[in-house]
Amino acid sequence: MRDWAKTLRPASYRGVPFWVDYEDLSGGKRLALHEYAGGKRPVIEELGLMSKSFGVTMYLVSDLADVQALALEAVILADGPGLLIMPMDGGMLATAQDFRRSRAKDKHGYVGFDVTFIPALTAGGIVLSIGDLTATVANGFAAAAAQFAKLF
Repeated sequence: MRDWAKTLRPASYRGVPFWVDYEDLSGGKRLALHEYAGGKRPVIEELGLMSKSFGVTMYLVSDLADVQALALEAVILADGPGLLIMPMDGGMLATAQDFRRSRAKDKHGYVGFDVTFIPALTAGGIVLSIGDLTATVANGFAAAAAQFAKLF
């Protein structure tokens, strides 16, 4: 049986890590439904695909969750697409559309976020920023170092 904990990637946006509680993907077709007076059947006109969107319920939990939440909020509000790494889907360029942050009085050290991401098209001209590349490389080195340390 597959060991999911070992095969899932650590989640992050623009290099800021977070944990994923729930995610969903929305998409579909844009349709124009034409209903005519006295008609027996509507005419359905397909207008192309809708933009996909990822709804992600994420959370931060640690003694530094308040500081991490500020960093996450800053990268969510940054201009343009950034590298979004999801545990099951891997990496993609995406723009954060909106977010909602939540905290509870009895959950100190826990900060929740609900964020909607719109994946960028795979068209040319979309490039990662230096910050995205640096954070991704740094996270990769940190993950490799952690795995290496387990050997000893």
